[in-house]
Formats: sequence, structure tokens, C-alpha cells
Amino acid sequence: MLFAGTPVGQAQSVLVFSSGDTTLSQSWPDNNLGGLSFANSGTTQNFTTNRALIRFNVAEVVPAGSQITSAELVWEVTREPGDGYNSSTFGIHRLLRDWGEGDNVSAPGGLNPGSGSPADPGEANWTHRFAGTPETWGAPGGLSGLDYAIQASASATIYGIGQSPYSFGSTPGTVADAQVWLDNPSANFGWMLISQSEQLDFTARRFGSREDPVNAPYLLLNYLPLPEPSAASMVLIGLAGLLVRFSRR
Repeated sequence: MLFAGTPVGQAQSVLVFSSGDTTLSQSWPDNNLGGLSFANSGTTQNFTTNRALIRFNVAEVVPAGSQITSAELVWEVTREPGDGYNSSTFGIHRLLRDWGEGDNVSAPGGLNPGSGSPADPGEANWTHRFAGTPETWGAPGGLSGLDYAIQASASATIYGIGQSPYSFGSTPGTVADAQVWLDNPSANFGWMLISQSEQLDFTARRFGSREDPVNAPYLLLNYLPLPEPSAASMVLIGLAGLLVRFSRR
């Protein structure tokens, strides 16, 4: 509620860094990759699929009651296929169910540095939102309409490292998502990054994760704080309280 005489809140800006990110890997369906310095998304040359998960703790940095006016995701591509790549539009879809980031990395000396390692209980992998529990994805890798929103909140065409960083610009969808996460933190499950051309090989990319201090993804938010009641309004509220007390005598 705005009180009479209350000045409109001044617009504020803040960078929110990822509070959790990982990869769902079809190539390594039982593994968790939450501790790696990158997250994968897209389709490999072997036609296996990756999807990245990411979330931001908006309520930790934006005052409660604020109005989000813009929300832009900036994400660095840190690696592209070595044998050439296909460009692809990637969309960020609001996740509808919770998941466990995990902190697994690949085994030292392993053949694939992006394989991660077997998921511990409570960590996300290709089949489970929380490994070691009955909490699976609706389908391996996530099911549209159950695990994530059908409509992408924003999208960006991803090429190579040379065009990085990439912006998933502010849209009504990203603003609505950020507002939900601010007003109801328990519903903050983040976004799933999905290539819109998963049938096309060589679209897989590595995106910097929060474990990468140089290429960590961030969310740029603009918001209007909840205005403070004016002095005159506070006097009126105090008088109203006194009238209520006297009326009860």
C-alpha cells in the first residue's frame, strides 16, 4: 500500500550472482556435475543432450516488497566444439520443481573432464531431481510443463566464444520470474537452459558456472523499492491508533 504524500521509490540496480548451477547430462545419466567450473547445454557431436540448471537468490539482495522492472541474464560461453559448431537459439525456461545442485567434479585423470561423478543422495542428475530418492524428473532431462515452463522466458542465439558474453535480455517473462522469486522464495527453482535445436548436433556449449570466478553468470536487476511511509502518514496512522484505543474504553 502507498500512503498519501509518500514519494515514489528511486530505481535501484543490483547484480545477483548464481547461487546454484549444474548440468543434466544424457551421456552421464547417473552423474552429478554441480562442482564443475562450467555448465553444459546443447547437443554433442554424438547426439547426446545436455541441459543446464541455474538459480539466483533474488530475495537475498532485493528488499521485500520491491517491484522488479527489468531482469537480464548474462552468461559466458567458455568452450565450443573443437571440430566446428552449429549455432542455436537457447531459451531459459522457469523451473517448476526443486533440484539439488550437488558439488561433484570429474575424477582426476578421467577421459572426460565434463563427466562429473556419481551423484550423491540429494544431487541432481539426468534422471533425478534428487538422486537416491523417488524425486525423479518427469522424463529424463526434465519434462516440459511439469518440470519446466513450456514457454521460454527469454532466448539468445549462441555462436562461439568470440561473441561471448551472451545476454538473455529483459522480457516480461524474466521480470515475472524474478518477481515470483522475490515474493515467494520457496518457489525459486531457477531456470533450465535448453537449446531450441536439440535435434541438431554440435550445438553443445560450456557456460561458465559460479565456480568460475572469471566467467560466473549473473542476473542484472532493476527494481523500485517499497516506499517508506511519509512523516505525515505516520502521524495519521498514530492518531488512528489512538482513536481505536479510546473507542474501546
